[in-house]
Amino acid sequence: MPPEQAVMNFMPVETSHNASAVLAALAFLLLTAFSSIEVVAQTGSASTDAVSTAGESLDELVQLLEDPERRSVFLERVRTLESANITTSEEDGSLEISTAINLDQRVGLFLKNYLSLIDQSDMRASNVGKIAAISVITLLLMMLAWVNTLLSRYIDRKLGAFRSTAQLSGARFGTMFTWQRTAGCIICFFAWLYALVIVVFDQTLASPYVEALTTGAQTAFAVLFVALLFLVIWEVTNAAMESLVKRKSELDNGRVKTLLPVARNVFTFVLILLSTLVILSELGIDVVPLLAGAGVVGIAIGFGAQTLVKDFLTGFTIIIEDLLQIGDVVGVAGRQGRVTHISMRKIELRSLDGTVHTVPFSAIDIVDNLTKDFSYYMLEVGVAYRENTDEVVQCLLEIDEELRNQPDFGESILEPLEVLGVDQLADSAVIIKARTKTSPREKWRIGREFNRRIKLAFDERDIEIPFPHQTLYFGVDKDGKAPPLVIESEKDDLPAGNEQKSNQDKKESKA
Repeated sequence: MPPEQAVMNFMPVETSHNASAVLAALAFLLLTAFSSIEVVAQTGSASTDAVSTAGESLDELVQLLEDPERRSVFLERVRTLESANITTSEEDGSLEISTAINLDQRVGLFLKNYLSLIDQSDMRASNVGKIAAISVITLLLMMLAWVNTLLSRYIDRKLGAFRSTAQLSGARFGTMFTWQRTAGCIICFFAWLYALVIVVFDQTLASPYVEALTTGAQTAFAVLFVALLFLVIWEVTNAAMESLVKRKSELDNGRVKTLLPVARNVFTFVLILLSTLVILSELGIDVVPLLAGAGVVGIAIGFGAQTLVKDFLTGFTIIIEDLLQIGDVVGVAGRQGRVTHISMRKIELRSLDGTVHTVPFSAIDIVDNLTKDFSYYMLEVGVAYRENTDEVVQCLLEIDEELRNQPDFGESILEPLEVLGVDQLADSAVIIKARTKTSPREKWRIGREFNRRIKLAFDERDIEIPFPHQTLYFGVDKDGKAPPLVIESEKDDLPAGNEQKSNQDKKESKA
């Protein structure tokens, strides 16, 4: 009789599931035995050894199946292995935080106790009892939601002292407490639904409606927990950034104001991406294909939107190398103005007349920063050729000393006036060039005040500030005398009242 038939004769009649498991185990062992025979044959081993090994394996299998206790242990181990494989396959690619902290088991235990308490109530025997039970449960749940709201507001008020110490805004952590109140109301709503299904509709714990509601509640609790966790991370990180800006007075405020919005935007993007993936995983969606698809889409976007990629790379380089900051007056791409906003893709400038220029980083080749660390205001003072330049220079130095002694301007002037000397001998004036070193973004205010005081001082000392003019030369005769200048005009071109005056002027010119 073949070994397979012997095995079938010794097998007792059990369920089809056990029979399938036993046949699978038998097939596995037979394949193992025949594989061993083949390997031995290929390596030149004795065929008798292979046959004896296969026979011993079959004998052990027959003995295992004949013994009911050993057979049941064997089948139990097969089932355990099968369930472990199924669990491992289900958990592949999962990002469920609730699974890591056993949130589903904790919520399930709480719901089981809550449902058992409602199910064991004797008030469901009559309609009046049902109405009374659902009314009491509704009142209790409303009180719980109200207590949760009071608790969140109490903690929010207690954090006021911490906000003042850390120099945080009054609205900090407000989003977190708002979400706490919302989550409390949602939980109370699910609890009320449980009570409604069991008390009013007389459903048992094993009914499909209660099981579906339990599954939905577990999923909702997991999503609420994940959202609350990421909100806490968001609020704490923003509080740390805000406190860093206001408490560290030695930091460069312009650089902090430039880097902080960019860092916050990047952190927000990463946090939203991670929270979305975790929530999708909590909802039972496998996120691994989504990540793979996102990678392919990212590569396609990188090739198709090269200008956008160039914007990000150029902007990242400009920000990291500190070429400009919020509040600087710069010139980029043919535009000039004060920097009001910087993102990872563009820069916004506001000119003196209020025009806002939006310049993408990819269009920036050269950055002209007019207020980097300090500034110089250039003075080009023109005086008449008859003036003494040394006297003019001394006047400028006195004006500078007077200006530096003024409290409104002295703090913005970093060094005394630097006179560079006579720069040009122009057509109508002698140009004296000088410069004054000022704080960033103060050069224009200092320069305007300097020009005003120069005008007043020159008028007081009778120093001529020339304006463009021309001298007409008519030549001289042999005696060195210039010929007379005769001015004639037509009689009809003059008003009637000025005819006599014109004749008199003509006589005087001939004389």
